[in-house]
Amino acid sequence: MSDPPTFRDMTADDIPAGVTLCRQSGWNQTATDWRLLLEPPSFFRTAVLRERVVGTAGAVVYGKSLAWVCMVLVDPAERGRGLASRLVAEVIERLPSVDTVGLDATPKGEPVYARLGFEPAARLARLEATAPASGLEAPAPVRAIAEADLEAVLARDGQILGADRGNLLREARAAAPEYAWCQNDDSSLAAYGFGRRGAHAAHLGPIAASSQAAALDIVTASIARHPGKRFFLDAPRRPDWHEALGRLGFREQRPFTRMFRGKARTCPEQAYAIFGPEFG
Repeated sequence: MSDPPTFRDMTADDIPAGVTLCRQSGWNQTATDWRLLLEPPSFFRTAVLRERVVGTAGAVVYGKSLAWVCMVLVDPAERGRGLASRLVAEVIERLPSVDTVGLDATPKGEPVYARLGFEPAARLARLEATAPASGLEAPAPVRAIAEADLEAVLARDGQILGADRGNLLREARAAAPEYAWCQNDDSSLAAYGFGRRGAHAAHLGPIAASSQAAALDIVTASIARHPGKRFFLDAPRRPDWHEALGRLGFREQRPFTRMFRGKARTCPEQAYAIFGPEFG
């Protein structure tokens, strides 16, 4: 009989183990992502076997409005033992009182989360592209997000998400300023976008805009400045939006479903790319 696993809170000392689990599953997250994820009041649990972390799951907590369940990872050698389900249960049991709990589920995970009371709200897809080596120009109206822009950008983001994630977006801009862009329409904010450096690709998002054309400008600004680089973008399933991204070389990699438990939510029309399945 194999040893039973133990379960405990994840700490900063476990970040290397979390990165290892990401690499084993082919995920894109880095140690920088893990450090952001572990910022209180967010919390994570680990499964430990013979003093080795073999599984993780957690929740990013955005005040009293939203908690985001994420990073459900299990060592391939330890799968099939129910560790993922146990970890998710431990996270849900420890959630603070919030209006809504959300997550992004794979097709395999969707029925599991449905049994836990999560309901589908939107279909999304991971899109992937390699920026062309030449011939793509950054749109003139787009400019880098400056410190003076942050108040308006973060206020708009809070309205769209229905929760405050300003600290995370500030960190994203500081860590990867080359993917932080905005565009004004007259005197008002028309679009903004952020991005993160990843292990396999740069990840663009969140991206929000008052029009699809403005959202496309934000995407173009990022990829035009990095010829030959690989990019991921997680977008709502809107045929015209996917068609527009396709003209920039983006192709669907895999689908997933945005699900919520508690106060009902939707994917707002102004949201053209999410922050990522780990951040909501």
